Amino acid sequence: MDTLLQDLRYTLRTLRRTPGFTLVAVLTLALGIGLNTAIFSVVNGVLLRPLPFREPDELVRLYHVHPEKAAQGGPFSPKDLDDLRAGASGFQGLAAYIHEPGETALNLTGDGGEPAVVQGASVSREFFPLLGVNAAIGRTLRPEENVPGNDRVAVLSDAFWRRRYNGDRSIVGRTVTIEGRPTTVVGVMPPSFTFPGRQAEVYIPISLIGEDDIPNQRDLRWMEVVGRLRPGSTPVAALGSVNAVLARLAQEHAESNEGWSRARMESLNDAIVGPVRPALLVLLGTVVLVLLVACANLANLLLARASAREREMAVRTALGAARGRIVRQLLTESLLLSLVGGVLGLLLAVAGVRALMALSAGTIPRAEAVGVDGRAAGFALLLSLVTAVLFGMVPAVRAARSATAQTLRDGGRGGSERRGGVARAALVLAQTAAAMVLLVGAGLLVNSFYRLMNVDPGFRSENVLMASMDMIEKYESAEQRNPYRAEIIRRVGEIPGVVAVGAAKTQPLRGGGDTYPYTIPGRNGPDATMTPGSGTLIVSAGYFDALNIPLLKGRVFDARDDAPDAPLTVVINQAAARRFWPGADPVGTTMSLEGTPLTIVGVVGDVRNEALTAEPLPAVYLPFSVASRASLQLFIRTRGNPAGVAAAVRRAIHAVDPMQPVAEVRTLDSALADTVAQPRFFTLIITLFGVVAVFLAALGLYGVVAYTVTRRTTEIGIRMALGARAGEVVRMVIRRSFWPTAAGILAGTLAALLLSRLMASMLFQVRPADPATFGAAAALLGAIALLASWLPARRAAHIAPTQALRGD
Repeated sequence: MDTLLQDLRYTLRTLRRTPGFTLVAVLTLALGIGLNTAIFSVVNGVLLRPLPFREPDELVRLYHVHPEKAAQGGPFSPKDLDDLRAGASGFQGLAAYIHEPGETALNLTGDGGEPAVVQGASVSREFFPLLGVNAAIGRTLRPEENVPGNDRVAVLSDAFWRRRYNGDRSIVGRTVTIEGRPTTVVGVMPPSFTFPGRQAEVYIPISLIGEDDIPNQRDLRWMEVVGRLRPGSTPVAALGSVNAVLARLAQEHAESNEGWSRARMESLNDAIVGPVRPALLVLLGTVVLVLLVACANLANLLLARASAREREMAVRTALGAARGRIVRQLLTESLLLSLVGGVLGLLLAVAGVRALMALSAGTIPRAEAVGVDGRAAGFALLLSLVTAVLFGMVPAVRAARSATAQTLRDGGRGGSERRGGVARAALVLAQTAAAMVLLVGAGLLVNSFYRLMNVDPGFRSENVLMASMDMIEKYESAEQRNPYRAEIIRRVGEIPGVVAVGAAKTQPLRGGGDTYPYTIPGRNGPDATMTPGSGTLIVSAGYFDALNIPLLKGRVFDARDDAPDAPLTVVINQAAARRFWPGADPVGTTMSLEGTPLTIVGVVGDVRNEALTAEPLPAVYLPFSVASRASLQLFIRTRGNPAGVAAAVRRAIHAVDPMQPVAEVRTLDSALADTVAQPRFFTLIITLFGVVAVFLAALGLYGVVAYTVTRRTTEIGIRMALGARAGEVVRMVIRRSFWPTAAGILAGTLAALLLSRLMASMLFQVRPADPATFGAAAALLGAIALLASWLPARRAAHIAPTQALRGD
């Protein structure tokens, strides 16, 4: 302990004598450790912490699979789920829910505040008991409350309770009005409970979804299913029992279940965080590479510092200090620097986590579990110890091995330049390789994001305002909804600056089309029935004009289609025309929906209804007059900035009915931006880390070359005194720094070829081994390295020979 205290006192005196070096080292370490701790905190909260449910490893998600219509699986119909509950062994229970932001909105009134639209989650009686969660205040829904007539109850999410009611505990037991029905609030969930999504604000019984909302038909699949495995049951056995039931149903109900003969199952944890796991692990690997580059830089700084202290070490060795004692002294310096950097890094991590969560814009699941906790602090401490060894060991060992007699004879003037040159070159190679890997990763993501942003969605979002609402309960029939909707559209269309107004049940890029099957008369076999991949989209006249969806053939909906006695019409997209009427004109032909004939009056361009990354699928458009819905999305095209008419749109809607809540009024551009928020976030962060790594690598190379030039001042002076030209000196310096840089670029390219495959799921229309990205990254890194070498080389070329020789 006395020796350790002596080493610490000596280290403090040494570091005080070199404040510039100390500051650079501490800040570099704080940056590297802080970034790693921040990313680890995200990975820890999202991937490593168990779900906040009872025995979360027993929970699974089930998906109903069809080889053509739902290859990855989708929801179940209520009747199929009832059969699974009765016949599928291996499960303690199966729970159903439906929650789709924007699609499961609820009107909230009668609570003393302004009418509002809240995001609902309708859950079955098994939902809360199966998950094993309790309310933080009050209670959850009881099984007997999930039956019609006894289901006027609701549970609030913690975030909604705090935002709407300011955390007032007396809300439990009070009656509010949800969808026009008096509803008693029975509980508030804890902050950690955000299933099935952070947007879920109010949990209500699924029994409130009546036959008029979604008919209880076997071919209408809309229930998401979560299950709990029975003790002793394996996932394989449980899934086998589900598939046995589904295969039987496919035979017994061929008309509705043909092809729906199996399911897919995954753990609930994978269902929640699986989509972001590869991206988070890539992010963690990226920030580790940044730390390695920082450690290489510090190791080079310490090597240069050790060379300057060789005479000091030689004197200490001559006076009897053992090599181990010197190594321990120098490692103590590294450890102290690393611990101070770790403390600052931990503070930086706290701010970094907040910034990451803000930048993620809600795209990271389980964000409520992310924070700098004791595990993150332990990680920062461990990282500090590891980095101390990483950047301190090589310089310490090299300093201890310095030849004592030779060093004293040289007087500390460059006698060991060749001995340290190999180590410094190796460190340059390592940090260049790491920077190359990061630069390639950033380049692939930037290229992918650029292609994503240049995808044609099939509509024009500029100058379009979007208003979302769910018609209040008093407009519950089609005869009431249709004139109410028409009046809203008429009043909004009269606002100055509005060019066109259209309405739809759903928003583009969010799916949500109804899965109606259509029969094409006169055909047999598979082509006799058309179930469009994007479903049936219910729209108004003016929808196609408001979104500038191009008309290819025929016409779109107009006032003729809203007349009570008008023939029933549909519009299809180009993908449907190509798939079901190849080489023919479908306009004027008929198809039937549940025996009702429909005439195709037009063909419009393809819209990417599912997502920007999904190819357009066949779609059918029905007018509201044929299939009236309570959900209403208005699309308002304006001459100028659409945000300028937002207040007028709200006033126009409330002029029709002041009790009508409006969920959100926002530009379609912002809604489109939300669909790419996750790739934008990861692209931004990894690109930022790549820039930091390249900067550190360039700084490290500059420092090594500058130090080498300083140590070789005498040699350069002699060369110039003997007639060497300035250009020759520049080329000599750059040539000697080129080889480790070139080797690093080559090693980084090989490593990037192997590691970029891990990013395949994050890329869009870009191959992991994209040659253009690799070439651009190598060229950019080479140019930066050349500049970093040229600056000290140019200074070396201007050294006056007399000055250099006088210094010697």
